[in-house]
Amino acid sequence: MNEKIEIMGISADTCSVEEIIDSINAHWNQKDSLSTYGVLNMKLLMAAQKDEELKAYIEMLDKTVADETEVLQAAGIEDRELEQETSQHGFMGSLFWLLAQYRNHIFLLGENTEDTEDMFRYLQEKYPDIVIAGKDSLQGGGADQVDRVINEINALSPQAVLSCSRTFDMEKFVKNNRKMINTKVWFSLGNCLEILKSTGLKPAWLEKIMEKNMFKKMVSSYKEEKKEI
Repeated sequence: MNEKIEIMGISADTCSVEEIIDSINAHWNQKDSLSTYGVLNMKLLMAAQKDEELKAYIEMLDKTVADETEVLQAAGIEDRELEQETSQHGFMGSLFWLLAQYRNHIFLLGENTEDTEDMFRYLQEKYPDIVIAGKDSLQGGGADQVDRVINEINALSPQAVLSCSRTFDMEKFVKNNRKMINTKVWFSLGNCLEILKSTGLKPAWLEKIMEKNMFKKMVSSYKEEKKEI
């Protein structure tokens, strides 16, 4: 399944895990511009309804992979195998396994130091064969932090960058600076719950239920509005 999908007016090129891994393999040895891959989840799609920059980010991605079955349902995709793959977050495990096999140099980027360190510790514990050449965060370095991060990545020239985000600063960063970054592949992993610590007052399960209900209502309202036009 490699096709263009449309969710609430946002189009994306979505693949199965196998197809996206094949695409990544093809990009390692190409000399063209940076290739970008990202996960699609409810939180990102809802935020993009109110933020044109996030919408442009999604449509900029070379390939995407759904990270929640609700995304597949909203796109009208009925594929039992793909739903199972998505519910088990198959992309993350396959990607980390692939990077461990290649042993290429990887750069880690989080929105803050704590998130970057969480990502670093997770990969060191679960996938010790992944070679981490450098790590940094976007926050906490002053007004010139964006330029400093770009220069740091370019100085190391890693084969790939892995980023996790909570507030979508990272997605906007790669959208605005992709032509200036010296790496072959960028993986936007979104708000990786298995990597980043869950924070907030509401229990994680309750927050997820609320998010699912809000997303389904938003998709339903969009479809109803389209019918009336």
